[in-house]
Amino acid sequence: WGLGTASYQIEGAYREDGRGASIWDTFSGADTVGMPGANCSYCCTEAPCKINPAMKAKGATGNVACDHWHTCEDDIALMKSMGLKHYRFSIAWPRVIPDGHYNGGLGVNQKAIDWYNEFINALHDAGITPYVTLYHWDLPQGLLYPAAGKGGWYSVDEATGKPDGWILPEWKAYVDLCFRTFGDRVKTWITFNEAWTFTFLASG
Repeated sequence: WGLGTASYQIEGAYREDGRGASIWDTFSGADTVGMPGANCSYCCTEAPCKINPAMKAKGATGNVACDHWHTCEDDIALMKSMGLKHYRFSIAWPRVIPDGHYNGGLGVNQKAIDWYNEFINALHDAGITPYVTLYHWDLPQGLLYPAAGKGGWYSVDEATGKPDGWILPEWKAYVDLCFRTFGDRVKTWITFNEAWTFTFLASG
């Protein structure tokens, strides 16, 4: 048996070790001032952005969450004590490429790469098979700035109104980085978590 998590839901440490701002930080009203890719002037006139009413009612935030970024060794020990054999987690795109722009490798955050490498190794040492979700809704905020023509997943050609795929080269660079870096130890990859939810329910 196994379990699954999402980086934003458990990691916390939202502005530590070079992590960039994600759209969930903005949505939940986190103070992203000074974080890589944090420009959200298209959606709020004064930084930091105000918490979305839907999130405010729940008191939801990923700023600290389960503090997994700092307690992963204890978490793996708990998993092992439960007899867990399979663990699905997501890699935070804004951690490994803080502003979403690969830029020939210059945009990669080595601290995040090192952390995920150590985490994956520790899972194997504990006899737990890792499964990785590449996108669990935490798009780098730097890739969602419509005023500059950066519409994230929803970017469209102004003339035709049809999707223009602006984000796809950055997505491919991120995915290739993950495959190259972790693919020797991760054999099962989940491309998107609940694509219908983050497209239709979020923006449909």
